[in-house]
Amino acid sequence: MTIKLTIAIPTHNRSATLRETLASIGRLAIPAGIDTECIVVDNGSTDDTAHTIETAAYNSPLRVRRVFEARLGSSFARNRAVAESAADFIFFIDDDVIVEPDWAAELLTSLRDRNLDAGCGMVLPRWSSAPPDWLGPSLWVKLAVHDQRAIAAAPPAAAEHLVNYFSANVGFRRSAFERFGNFREDLGVVGGNPISGEDTELFARIMARGGTIGFAPRAIVHHMIPAERMTRAYLRRKSFAYGVGSAFAGGRSHNRPDKLIRNAIRMAAAKLRRDPERALYHQLECANFLGYWRGRLLAR
Repeated sequence: MTIKLTIAIPTHNRSATLRETLASIGRLAIPAGIDTECIVVDNGSTDDTAHTIETAAYNSPLRVRRVFEARLGSSFARNRAVAESAADFIFFIDDDVIVEPDWAAELLTSLRDRNLDAGCGMVLPRWSSAPPDWLGPSLWVKLAVHDQRAIAAAPPAAAEHLVNYFSANVGFRRSAFERFGNFREDLGVVGGNPISGEDTELFARIMARGGTIGFAPRAIVHHMIPAERMTRAYLRRKSFAYGVGSAFAGGRSHNRPDKLIRNAIRMAAAKLRRDPERALYHQLECANFLGYWRGRLLAR
C-alpha cells in the first residue's frame, strides 16, 4: 500500500537559505512505496522566494509546489500546509535547515514503528562561523538545536521530553491534527516579531489529551546558525519573547518568583567563578521569567 507524505516548509524572505534547504530535499533517499511531495508555503515573501521555489521545482526529483499565504505568521503558514496536504503524514522543517539523505525515512520509521502521533528529530547546529567560547552546549537549546553528544550519553528515555521537541524537525500523522487541532494562530512568529511557542503549545496539547510524541534521534537535520544569532542580545530577546508566548499559550507555568531569585543567585555565582556560559544561561532564564509576566499583563 502506498503511503503519502508531505514535506512542508513555511518560509518568509529567506530565499538564500531556502535554496539550500530545497537542494537537500532533492537529495533525499525516499523508500519505495512512499509518494512524496514538498509544499513550500510562501508566507508573504517580498524577495525572490517565488523564483527560488520555481527553480527547485524544475530541478528536484520530488514534486515541489509553492502555496502563497498572505496572512503573516508561522502558525498561519503551518496550518495552510496542513490544509493543502492530502497526505497520511506531514513533516515540517524550517527554511534554514539541511536535511540528511535518510531524514524522511528515519522519521517515518519512528512514527510508524512506535505508533506515534508526532515525532521530533535531531536538530544539529551548522555554525556560519566559529561560535564564541561562551556559547556552549547548555545554551544551544535557546537556539532550538540539540547537543547530540549529551543525548547519546544519556538513557534513551531522557530525550523523550518536551524541551527536546523542535518544530524545525517534526513529523505528524494527519490524524493528529484531526484529533488534537491545528497550530494556534494567536501564537507564533509574525514577521520581525520573535514571539513563538505555537509548536510547544501543540506538543503539550497532544500529550495532555492522551496523544503520543517521541524523539527520533536518527532523523537528523542541520540548522544554519548565522552570526547575528550568536550574540547575547539575540538570545536575551529570544528568551524574553518565548516567555511572552508561553504566557499567551496559558496553562501551568514554572515562572514563579522563586525562579527569578534562584536564577539571579546562580547567575551571580557563575560570574564569580568566571563561567560565562552558565552565567548567561541563568540570565536567559531571568529574561524568560520577565517575558512571561509581561505576557500575562498584555493578555489581560
